[in-house]
Amino acid sequence: MRRLACIAALLRQALPGEYPQPKELQLVNNWAIIGQQRAVQQMQLAVARETVPHALLITGPDNIGKRTFALKLAQAMHCTAERAEQRPCNHCSACLRMNSGNYPDLRIITPEEGKRGVRIPQIRELIHFLTLTPAESQYKIGIITTFEHIVPNAAHALLKTLEEPPPYAHLILLATTAELLLPTIVSRSFQIPLRPLSRIEIATGLVEQRGIPTKKAQRLARLSGGRVDWAIRAFQQPEFLQRQLETMQLLFKVLHSDLPARFDIAQELARDDRRVRETLDHWQTGWRDVLLLQTENGSQITHLEDQAALEKIAAEVTLTATTQILHHLTKAQDDLYRNANTRLLVESLFLNLPRMAQD
Repeated sequence: MRRLACIAALLRQALPGEYPQPKELQLVNNWAIIGQQRAVQQMQLAVARETVPHALLITGPDNIGKRTFALKLAQAMHCTAERAEQRPCNHCSACLRMNSGNYPDLRIITPEEGKRGVRIPQIRELIHFLTLTPAESQYKIGIITTFEHIVPNAAHALLKTLEEPPPYAHLILLATTAELLLPTIVSRSFQIPLRPLSRIEIATGLVEQRGIPTKKAQRLARLSGGRVDWAIRAFQQPEFLQRQLETMQLLFKVLHSDLPARFDIAQELARDDRRVRETLDHWQTGWRDVLLLQTENGSQITHLEDQAALEKIAAEVTLTATTQILHHLTKAQDDLYRNANTRLLVESLFLNLPRMAQD
């Protein structure tokens, strides 16, 4: 029974079409955000009533749209349009400068080049920024990305600002999940979880909001895994899309390699944490496709371009092995977010992957 429950849970993730999202969640036109209508409406009301919490925690998978959401919220708060429902108007001076990344009352903190998380000097600089009265707006807003990777001492340095913020100061924290953060940070923040979208939601939004041709939008939606910012980036940067598609070829290469070759591949892959995260995401989608093929749901697979190779894997690997591999991939992703040693993590994962017979 436990094994059947496990397979059912994995199928729920792999078959978004079988579990449709509420129909009321549609495109929000004035924020130009695809999906997430409930969260947008919640923040629109808070902006109109001037009750936006001083600390917001926006969570969701990489490329789900957390940064886009945070920037739109900040823009709405700084916008000078007379009617609250018109904010952001994208026409006033504040909106135009926000769009160009040049507004004095907004600060975005990202990890320094070569660093995994935000560090103490950056947090101290942000705290100093927030203590100064606003230059133009009635708010000072700080956005911190990849907060799950923040250095622990830097996170502790934020606590006083979260507990006793200046009346005009607002912090927006972006993280994959609240579970990876200090409980004291989470308890002092208002959480906004962003959910993966259905293929229909993403494809429709790409056509209506971005003017992307229907067939291309449908393909991007299929490959996105429910992450709208991934689909937009893949459209804007063809090399990004190509790099993602190549991760599946890397998987097939690893499956046909012996241990020495796998360790060489692991050493090369582990040099770039971001590439490792992207690879694990796509491999998980690939193995879910294997699961779908093994359970006679092949019409729902994501990687149609690699269907023949995935069918071969599905025929050679047992259903039990597939579910175990998916759990190994999930654990590897969790460990990576918890700042595990990247090379050891990748090597351990490779040891748990089956060896496929050569064609």
